[in-house]
Amino acid sequence: MAIRKNVKEINSPVNRAMRSAIILAGGSSRRLGQDKGLRLLAGRHLVTYAIDAVQPIVEEVLLVVGSEGQRRPYMEHLPSWVKVVVDKHSGGSPLIGLMTGLAEVSSEYAFVTACDMPFIKREPVELLFREAMTRNGAAFIKPDGWIEPLFAVYRVDACLPESSRLFRAGDLRIRMVLRNLGDVAYISSSGLDLDLELLLFDTDTEEKLTFAENILNERQAT
Repeated sequence: MAIRKNVKEINSPVNRAMRSAIILAGGSSRRLGQDKGLRLLAGRHLVTYAIDAVQPIVEEVLLVVGSEGQRRPYMEHLPSWVKVVVDKHSGGSPLIGLMTGLAEVSSEYAFVTACDMPFIKREPVELLFREAMTRNGAAFIKPDGWIEPLFAVYRVDACLPESSRLFRAGDLRIRMVLRNLGDVAYISSSGLDLDLELLLFDTDTEEKLTFAENILNERQAT
């Protein structure tokens, strides 16, 4: 597996044309007891942190939810330019959400993330798009070797068939999409001005929500 270390500067601009963002919100949120994307965090709905981070650098933003009943509240709270679509299959798996989103976008490449990651920043997403060009995708790799599939860029015409094949085979592991395809840029955070742990922090428990809110409140106070 090739790891890209000598990548372009993280803050250089990228052309937003024909790039999409897919935000997954189809999970059951059992640990929070309610739809986590619509939980308030520092006075804002949690999902809006991801939307606001990616909107300036993509052509379209899709939110994938698990049911029609889940879709309606999101449409009431989100801007009209966010396209809210329902999973094509039941189960709430991120792989199903990925399949659904890739089938709906009109772009060549799509950034995919989850609705509960409030510390998403524009610059790392731009970096992923740049490194994915002419490849099947790009993702960050942690020091322990873990590759994060829910903060990654996917080439639509390659990843949609592969995710569909995995689904038909009963393999719902989203991380296998890029792994099986190959020709993917895996980016090490070494040498980058980037707190990867905070960037990928997901607020799927009350304790994590409290932690995130404290950080956001501190930032607003400074």
